[in-house]
Amino acid sequence: MQLSFEVYRHLSEVPEIWKDSKARFRFKPTTITDFRKGRINALAFFYVITKFQNEAILLSYYQHLSVTPDHFNCRDKPFQHHSLNVALRTVKPTLLVVGNLFRHDTPFQQFIGSAIPESEQGAVFQQTFEYMLDFCKASGIFLKDVHASWAQHILNDASYKQMEEDVSMEFKVPAPWQGLQDYEKQLKHKYLQRYRKIRQQLNGIEIREIQADEMQHRSADIYALYCQVSDKQLVSMGKLNEKSFGLMKQVLQDRYKVFGWFLDGKMVAFSSAILHDGFYDMNYIGFDYAVNQSHSIYFNILFHCLEQAILSGSHTLVLGRTALEAKAILGCEPAYQYGFYKLRHPIVNWFFKKVSAGFREQIGEKWKDRHPFKSQFYTQQISAPESHQAAGSMVAQ
Repeated sequence: MQLSFEVYRHLSEVPEIWKDSKARFRFKPTTITDFRKGRINALAFFYVITKFQNEAILLSYYQHLSVTPDHFNCRDKPFQHHSLNVALRTVKPTLLVVGNLFRHDTPFQQFIGSAIPESEQGAVFQQTFEYMLDFCKASGIFLKDVHASWAQHILNDASYKQMEEDVSMEFKVPAPWQGLQDYEKQLKHKYLQRYRKIRQQLNGIEIREIQADEMQHRSADIYALYCQVSDKQLVSMGKLNEKSFGLMKQVLQDRYKVFGWFLDGKMVAFSSAILHDGFYDMNYIGFDYAVNQSHSIYFNILFHCLEQAILSGSHTLVLGRTALEAKAILGCEPAYQYGFYKLRHPIVNWFFKKVSAGFREQIGEKWKDRHPFKSQFYTQQISAPESHQAAGSMVAQ
């Protein structure tokens, strides 16, 4: 299929078709302008129109990341830290991201019209991102949260490697639940005792939602707490900056929830989430590690997210890809995603394998054995009405 491509670096340049607001078209400028305005270091953006016979058939969004030593946290290993700095400054690798490093609540590739049947969409999708890979002259490409039918096409190409154990931890909220008391009733004894102990440690913490008019005032505190968490991660690709959270609130408004956690009037933690299509999707969190030790902040954030998912009437709580065991203990189950990568530089490929091995070691296998609920809960979930199960099984691309 002979395709042509139009590439734009700014939304202000794109044709009106990009701003179309048809019912099925959820890929609107308001879903992607926040990170452009946030001026995140080392990150560029591309907006692409794929055409067939001069007719627009696919709109897609890409991020182009310049990989720097700041994206890796291995200062506790001086030799590795020095070697990494030398390698990255020598090679200067870049990564083309198909999608969005910071979001997965909306599609970032959208077919329009009816010219391309679903059976051919995977091929068009691949031709487009391969064109962009050459256009950007990137060292590698990362495909995030690929639509299942398109993934089947990419699986046939041996040059792309599938991400191992690419799972998002999710909790299907039973429709009758009204609050955490319903969750508590379903826990096995040892998990119930653990839950109560953690909740007691919350004593003295005030939790309240941060409204839009307060975001600017709280942005420095939120960012400092975010950094405490992100700086402990092995890899922090595309790190946000102080403006990012306020811009998210500005763009998404009531769909973006930010909660401040206060101890003696000081913000010691925050949690954020995006509400979309019946999903309560945890976005970013941050906390003071000293207070986390005394008040079990992280685990209480997970319980609070579950509570908010229930109270908001969401059918699914999405907690993401990190700390799998903690989320399995909460009761989450894995929702397997399709992610792929291809690296075109041997040094970058070697380093990625090292990082991946470190991730697998961190994650381990224990999370797969965590089943906190009484047996009847799982039986009820299996026999839940098909309509509710179907809603709960959807994955935001």
